[in-house]
Amino acid sequence: MMEMGLLDILQILGRLLLAVVLGGLVGWQRETVDRPAGFRTHVLVCVGSATYMMVSTIMRREGADPARIAAQVASGMGFLGAGTILRHGNVVRGLTTAASLWTVAAIGLCVGLGRETTLVVGVLATIVVLATLSLLSRVERSLPGTNRLTFTVTVRDPQQALSLLQPRLSGMRIRLVRVRHGEETETGHQTMELVVRAPTALDPSDIARELLLLDGVEAVDAE
Repeated sequence: MMEMGLLDILQILGRLLLAVVLGGLVGWQRETVDRPAGFRTHVLVCVGSATYMMVSTIMRREGADPARIAAQVASGMGFLGAGTILRHGNVVRGLTTAASLWTVAAIGLCVGLGRETTLVVGVLATIVVLATLSLLSRVERSLPGTNRLTFTVTVRDPQQALSLLQPRLSGMRIRLVRVRHGEETETGHQTMELVVRAPTALDPSDIARELLLLDGVEAVDAE
């Protein structure tokens, strides 16, 4: 039976703490943009991956292959990542968050291994991930490519609402393709179906929130 000293315990705690910090940084970024997997999920994934790797290094001293556990962590992340992916009509959400969870698992493996080089790799990978999620999203918005989206908007006055909706959509580089007036609701409001072409970088829920801020708009549903 392997004996553990104070130094070993401190090393384990240090790795777990670093996993919390690195996973938390990525999770905090996802939390700020209101994504399905946020701070706690990313922290748990990073800590869990680090724990698996530390256990695998201990088992290696008994002749086990640590690479097998690392491989299972990577493949097992597919099930967790799939839970963050949602489909709204022809728009798929959550792919970036699923990829960030998968990457955080790799960062946790680097931290759990505990070597100087792998720790550096884990820290640098976290920096690259944060830069990709925070900075490159601005670049992505400038790239060509659009999605066809449909919104059902409930308004008090259709004409007044359209006069406000069109400038707001244009300001977000969204092209209004078609407007179809629906039935009057029980509260006396009017529904409209808006079909638009929006840049792929724009999330339908973000567009809906922007439209909901307009005067006279009572509800916005993205299909």
